[in-house]
Amino acid sequence: MAIAQKKIDETVFADPDRFDITRSPNPHVGFGSAGPHFCLGAHLARREIKAMLRELLTRVPDIRTAGEPDYLLSSFINGIKHLPCEFGA
Repeated sequence: MAIAQKKIDETVFADPDRFDITRSPNPHVGFGSAGPHFCLGAHLARREIKAMLRELLTRVPDIRTAGEPDYLLSSFINGIKHLPCEFGA
């Protein structure tokens, strides 16, 4: 996967200050791209999740899912709200 080039709206759009939902293609720089609006805490959050899962699997190596995930309903965050799990004694 290639690293996305940083772009600024002025170099991509003819009229960057005009709101146009029909603009196509729309390579905007917000919401997760490598642009200036990328979440500052994203790297820390990934490291925290990796550490938490590593510790969980070290302490409970036989953990497994026991049902379907319940997804979070949000227009802002994508994720799992609940995931039934089971493990041995």
